[in-house]
Amino acid sequence: SVASSVESSVVVPWVLSGRGVAALRGQAERLAAFVEAGREVSSADVGVSLVSGRAVHEHRAVVTGGTRGELLDAVRAVASGARVTGAVVGEAGEAAAERVAFVFPGQGSQWVGMAEELLDTSPVFGERFAACGAALEPYVGWSLTDVVRG
Repeated sequence: SVASSVESSVVVPWVLSGRGVAALRGQAERLAAFVEAGREVSSADVGVSLVSGRAVHEHRAVVTGGTRGELLDAVRAVASGARVTGAVVGEAGEAAAERVAFVFPGQGSQWVGMAEELLDTSPVFGERFAACGAALEPYVGWSLTDVVRG
């Protein structure tokens, strides 16, 4: 189980999507009901199932939390249409594709080599990382891979 490798203090994302706002809210309601039913499933396992076993539609939400309670609160907010810290809701499509943002907080939450293990163990992450490095390279005088690997 993924849960055995994830500590309880780790923030876990749950990704939801629907063909419309009502469908997205419906998925959030069903997810909250499933988790509240006391099923013996970890927050990490729920997160993995949501991203690996479901179709991705244009109306999307990502909720995050370090505890099951935080995740449930955020999912309930998505279900009701409320805005809450720990939940981001949006719509993918042409308009969304034109808006790109890079965030560089500079708050010390990163360190040299922090993605090395993921680069070495996740082919999907490695492919996306390489694509980001290739897109960035014409604009900077350094290699993203070299920076991460120190």
